[in-house]
Amino acid sequence: MNFGTMQDRVASYLDRTDLTTYIRNWINDTRVDIALKYNFKYLYTEASASTVAGTKRYALPSDYLGHLVIWCANKKLMKLDSREADELTKTNSSQSAYPRILTTEGGSTIDSTSTAGPPDYYIERGMEFELYPTPNSTYTMTISYYQQPLTWTSAQSTAYDYMSTFHYEAIMWGACLRGAMYLDDDENTSKFGTLYERSIMEMIKREKDTTHEDSHPRMKTYRDFDLTTFKRGFRI
Repeated sequence: MNFGTMQDRVASYLDRTDLTTYIRNWINDTRVDIALKYNFKYLYTEASASTVAGTKRYALPSDYLGHLVIWCANKKLMKLDSREADELTKTNSSQSAYPRILTTEGGSTIDSTSTAGPPDYYIERGMEFELYPTPNSTYTMTISYYQQPLTWTSAQSTAYDYMSTFHYEAIMWGACLRGAMYLDDDENTSKFGTLYERSIMEMIKREKDTTHEDSHPRMKTYRDFDLTTFKRGFRI
């Protein structure tokens, strides 16, 4: 179903003809909300960027929605959470930067006072990510992630994509729900809310049945475990 047809359907369900601009926004907002509830393969994309020597923080793509994977100089970087990053980059009072740390059987030991080099790890910091060690040169990064669905405008009434083709009801009910809330219509808010939740559940089931995500178990690798669990498992 294309964008224009969805606008007409939503207006009909709300029984209003004076909310065209709002309805467009409600449809676009719902598409983003749905994309946050399921990782659609058609939204998985890549972007390229370059590091700057001495710079460790970089902005995420403006259309970033989730599931960040970074390759730097043909090496996949390991993701750390904030706690793991703190373990790896403990402050050394004798220097202004952070030392690289290696783990031994007796605990953590400082490898050197060097803080620059080819990055091995990254940490998500809101709408930025931080590399560690700090790049010491220019490296090409490939950033893989789920992007937001395109925002359709008034000039794109014939626009459609995978989501609007196979899950148009979820988009319509979500837009109707936003409309009912805007109109302070409690009865329709409850009705459209139920329909939206049901359509989301049906969408997820249909997508899983189509892609057979649950039919083959995936073997876990060391990247599935946090740093502490990984070290404990290998007694290091």
